[in-house]
Amino acid sequence: MIIKKYNIELHRLDITDLELLRQKRNSHNIRERMVYQEIISEKQQLDWFKSIDNIHNLYLIIHYQGKKIGVINGKNANFEAKTSEGGIFIWDEEYLNSIVPALCSIIMHDYNFYVCEFEKTFIKVLKNNAAAITFNKLFGYEILDENTTDNFYNCVLTRERYIERINKYRKSITNLFYDEGVLEIENFSFTNVSDKELIRLYRSLPTYLKEKLNSVLKAEGRTLL
Repeated sequence: MIIKKYNIELHRLDITDLELLRQKRNSHNIRERMVYQEIISEKQQLDWFKSIDNIHNLYLIIHYQGKKIGVINGKNANFEAKTSEGGIFIWDEEYLNSIVPALCSIIMHDYNFYVCEFEKTFIKVLKNNAAAITFNKLFGYEILDENTTDNFYNCVLTRERYIERINKYRKSITNLFYDEGVLEIENFSFTNVSDKELIRLYRSLPTYLKEKLNSVLKAEGRTLL
């Protein structure tokens, strides 16, 4: 699966990018910004991938200007409770302080709140990562446990609060990309997914989501889920 918006492509993580992700995740600059900071072995990475390669987890490699620059995710999706968790890290320092991380986050939040129709999404942020705390507060995240003794905060963002915050920025985004609209199913492509993988990964989705995906598949001349 590929999501295209704002000149960015987000490609669903597959096994071909697993070693790249492991190497970047194990780098000192990335590990020091993570809650889990241990070195990850090849076996651990493969075991992890097997555990998340399903409808409840969506990890996406960020492609920008012909380069793979980071990863963003929506994990532990609960389609009944309408909640998920999220995270992002950019390993290409050229783009770390650019607008790209914010645009990727908008795409992922639009996916959560408009495509999946979730009500809340959660993140964990290290207490000493002031930049990440500020970044996420711009989207409307609120800290749930200010007095926690852990080294990280649990934060939550509701659909209503996100929409209120992000609508203030969409006009500026339009001026840059001539694209004011929210993420839509038309921004998705499954041309890189085999029929076998399509069934394995997406057939168990809730009916309302399969109906959305089917509209894309029909346009691509594919077998419907």
